[in-house]
Order: sequence, then C-alpha cells, then structure tokens
Amino acid sequence: MAKTESIIKLIRHEYPWEILQARIDHARVTNQPLLERPYWFENTETGQLYHDICSCIGWPSEVTDQNESLPGYIGIVGVVRPHAGTEQYNPIDAKFQLLAEAQSNDVPTLLDQCIELRERYGFGVQQELLRAWYGDPERFLTTLALRNEILIKHGGDRAAILIIPPVDFYVPKIFDLYVRSLKSCLLPDKMRFFFGGCDILKNRLRDDPCVLAIGGLVHSLLNNCTWMDAVRETVFTVDEKEN
Repeated sequence: MAKTESIIKLIRHEYPWEILQARIDHARVTNQPLLERPYWFENTETGQLYHDICSCIGWPSEVTDQNESLPGYIGIVGVVRPHAGTEQYNPIDAKFQLLAEAQSNDVPTLLDQCIELRERYGFGVQQELLRAWYGDPERFLTTLALRNEILIKHGGDRAAILIIPPVDFYVPKIFDLYVRSLKSCLLPDKMRFFFGGCDILKNRLRDDPCVLAIGGLVHSLLNNCTWMDAVRETVFTVDEKEN
C-alpha cells in the first residue's frame, strides 16, 4: 500500500517549557488537576486546530442464522482547539469533530483503512498521536497479529495497530452506556459532537459497530479528558517530528 500524505501539522509554542511550567504553577495555585499541553495540531487543508486526534474501530458484527453481518466501522475524531493564541482558557469542555470515517465487512480491508486514515491524520507527527484505536482488543486476534507482523517488520514496534478498550468496556450493557454518552453530546442545547462532512455514522447511529466505536471513544473522552495532562504526571517530550 502506498504511503498516504499527512494533512496534520504539529504546532508548538515558541517557548514550550516555559509555557508548560507557567501552566503547572497556575494549576497548582488554583488547585486544578489538569492542564493544557504546550502543543497542538493543525489541519493544513482546513486550518482547523486540535488539542488531540483520536481513533476508534468497531469490528463487523457477528454473522448469525437470522442476520447478516453489519459492516465494521472506523472513525477519526479531533478534539477541537478554538484558537491558536497563548491566552488562558479552559479546554476541558472542548468539542469533538468527526474528521474521517470508513466501513467494511472485510476485516483486512478495515485494517487497511486504519493504516490509510491514521497516516492522513498525523500518525508519527507526534509520538503518541493515533498510536492506539479504541475498540474491542479481543476480536480478530489472528488477522490483526498477521497484519501487525508485517507493519512491525517494515516500521518497528510503533507501527503496529494497537487496540485498547474504551472506558467501561467490560461492564454490563455497554451499548446502552455508549449510546447515552454519544447522545449527550448531540443535544441541541449542549451540542459537543459534530459530524462534519461524514455521513456513515449519521446514517448508522443505531448500528452496533458504529456506536460501539464512536460511542466508546466519546465515553472515554468525557470520562478521562485524554487531551489534557494531569499536573502531577506531566511529562513533555520534545522528540516530535518537525514540519
């Protein structure tokens, strides 16, 4: 598969260490547990800014005697940053933008789409960007392992497709839980999730693979605020690729 050109650019403050230390000091004085990172990302096609870019996968549903399999689904979601200035604001309530999506009933094809979309949306621009996909880590293990063997051979361990479970993935009735989290971000007076120009999810909101993917991702973001750092655990690395 030919390498896809990235449209994501890493942006850093001119003095990232100084900005970070100032934010740590302010967070400690005001007793805030989280702080904004001293870098963000820019979509070079649209100019839109993001605190973080996240990914998710919903595997094709199980084939039964009564029903055919529903297509698997992958999505890329940006945690939107409203401006590029240095002024203080609270990004805890950042909005979520669906940037790209794809679907397929064929698992190898779905994994190909994962590779293509992660490259387009900045994989490798910063060391943790799109490293992991929220999804079920226990399905299609052999197919995933074979694909990762090839990826690791050509790109090292960090090239592997890593699947991690969303928050609360192993509790009962996760479909109900994830639907509620997603719908809470779609309320007209509390709109926080935007479909952009993407139509697959919009037309499949009742389908298990779609909701388990995006719903699990949104539920994880709402509960963990993954695009910010905990003050006591803040580690800023400077080995990001220059653009």
